[in-house]
Amino acid sequence: KELDKSQIKLIVQFRSNKSTNVTLLKNGILGFFNEKKISLKPGVYTVIGSRDGYRDVRIEFQVTPKVMPLSVEVICSEPIQ
Repeated sequence: KELDKSQIKLIVQFRSNKSTNVTLLKNGILGFFNEKKISLKPGVYTVIGSRDGYRDVRIEFQVTPKVMPLSVEVICSEPIQ
């Protein structure tokens, strides 16, 4: 039964600022957006945000039915001096 649960995809909502280029490692480039919803299997994921002139952001998060709904904010807001 646990194996069945591990195959069910869950909706993850990503929020950004249309200026940050977002990449979900092992899944691909999500691009520039305000909000985007993606179905992901349970597990640990890493998302990276990059923006010219700003420090990159790296966020690790876990997708699990226990923590739903899941929302991840990826915004590069710290300028590089």
